[in-house]
Amino acid sequence: MEENKHVDELDVFMKKYVNEIESEMPSIDFTTNIMNTIHTLESKEVFKVKPLISGKTWFVLGLILIVSILFVSQGQSISELITIPEVSRFSSFEIPNISLGITVSNTMLYTCLLFSIMAFVQIYLLKGYFSRRLD
Repeated sequence: MEENKHVDELDVFMKKYVNEIESEMPSIDFTTNIMNTIHTLESKEVFKVKPLISGKTWFVLGLILIVSILFVSQGQSISELITIPEVSRFSSFEIPNISLGITVSNTMLYTCLLFSIMAFVQIYLLKGYFSRRLD
């Protein structure tokens, strides 16, 4: 009950205060000044383009990928993974034997390949989306 009395007192005070305020008239060129201010704001660079993934983040992701391949790898060596089917037109080329003693499981290899493909597809799609959105 006392809360309503307090609200009513505030309401009466505000009505009295608002009635005492003189109404002000804006200048004749008020709208023109506002529109000029808006136009100057629009001409400034409003949107600053930043990459979705920074260089530091790419470096950390690459480092994590390399470390995960090195520590999680098992099964086959890299020289066993790099195989080229025998085709008669490629028979004159010799491929050097790359043997670093690193072994990578098939699961890890397929995961890295799938992650790379998905990352490139998403980058391509996001770039197209934001290019259309900003045009």
